[in-house]
Amino acid sequence: MYRRTQFHSSVAPASGGAGAGCVVREHFNREASTTELWIKALIAALFLPEGLSFFIGDFRLSLARVLIIILTGTAIVRFLQSTNRSVTVPSDVFAIMTGLWMIIAPSITDGGDGLKGGGMLALEFSGAYLIFRNLLSARDSAVRVVFFLCTMIVVIVPLAVLDPLSDRLVVYETVRGLTGYSKGAFDWAKQVHSETMYRHGLVRAMGPLEHSILFGAACAWLGTIAACTFSPKPFGILIAVVACVGIAASQAQGPLVAYALSLSLMFYYFITKRMVTRWKIIGIIFCACLGFIFLFSANPVATLLGLGGVNPETGWYRQAIWQAVTPFVMEKPIFGMGLSEEWDWQSSGALVGASVDAMWLRLAMMLGIPGTLLVFLTMTGSYLLGSIDRSSFLSHAERRLSVGLGLATVAAIFLGFTVHIWGTCWVLLGAFAGMRGGLAAAHKLRGKAFAPLNSGMTHGAAASLKLPQDISIVSGFRHWRRGDPTGRTSSVARSIRA
Repeated sequence: MYRRTQFHSSVAPASGGAGAGCVVREHFNREASTTELWIKALIAALFLPEGLSFFIGDFRLSLARVLIIILTGTAIVRFLQSTNRSVTVPSDVFAIMTGLWMIIAPSITDGGDGLKGGGMLALEFSGAYLIFRNLLSARDSAVRVVFFLCTMIVVIVPLAVLDPLSDRLVVYETVRGLTGYSKGAFDWAKQVHSETMYRHGLVRAMGPLEHSILFGAACAWLGTIAACTFSPKPFGILIAVVACVGIAASQAQGPLVAYALSLSLMFYYFITKRMVTRWKIIGIIFCACLGFIFLFSANPVATLLGLGGVNPETGWYRQAIWQAVTPFVMEKPIFGMGLSEEWDWQSSGALVGASVDAMWLRLAMMLGIPGTLLVFLTMTGSYLLGSIDRSSFLSHAERRLSVGLGLATVAAIFLGFTVHIWGTCWVLLGAFAGMRGGLAAAHKLRGKAFAPLNSGMTHGAAASLKLPQDISIVSGFRHWRRGDPTGRTSSVARSIRA
């Protein structure tokens, strides 16, 4: 298990004495613990079945959405209170711009209905970003929250495995019996044995999530983060294995390929950990291969999916979706076509329905090309500041988590070309970006806080500085910089440990 890290300063505050310093520290630890508890409640609510949602007027709400509204307000207040002692990472700006665009673009195309739908879209993505970016400032707070998030896999995978074992969607049908909530697409798929619900004669595992593909995607992301952050501890290995079982039960090819991709990159990272240019090498090879495929392949999307292990039939259909939708997107490239799922798919003789199985393409339809680009920049903006996996100001677990979040982001970007992402997974995309932004900000903040000691400033002068509440000036800092706190100095308590 993981325990809270506490920094103990041997330097008394400028006023109030050591006793006042202890009171401030205890108050902050108590506040951080309460905040983490609320965020863990949000995580648990994200995995509640969709059928437990309710309506207030015209707005369809769930417990998760209610908590996001409350915590987003708290995150904004926290941000405004700390503007004089905080740092900004690029993704902070992009997240706000993305949220505004998600409201503005649908309002222009769909009017009042677009305003409501776009507002919820922005709340789930940009709101989640703000929550996980601004409310997890305490040292290793993000690690503890991710630990709890990964444990959800142990709960939802057994529930999902019941689906193929019982030949029915157990959670969906149970909730439908209790609340009367039903989805016509699932009922129709069951009647006709559609591939949406059946594959290889078995029901595709879905559990409490909105779709089997989304269940597989959540398993791929959380399995990757757990394997990278907590391995070789038993917990990390357990979550990675359970996630693999969940993906296999979902029979979703896209998440399976994404999981294989992220785990391969993780092994590459550990093997080449001393190689500073490892990601540049991978990037150059990837761009060269991608350019070659788009230049010389008649069907580049199908070729990419084929190389990724997706069967030719699925790859061909995904290519047909891109060919059918692209002209409509180019007709309205700025604000998109609106949030409605109805479009003239019949004009393409290759398609059998209106479903657009590609997040990036669907976002371009809803928000236009600028909106799609802003979502991408929000997901990747914190990485523009460079790698932090060797930071002297982050704990070992935080450094590992930064890598895990990066690998999960790569998997999500890849999945965006093969499946549409909404609901719980859409919120997780904003949460991952927010946590990575928070780690990048913590790296810069702690570096600024410890700069006076590094430059030779006396402890008395350093203690008089106005620092963020999650930073403590500690004596013996040069010992701590060499790695995680080991207890060799009495000025710093041990970091969280497995």
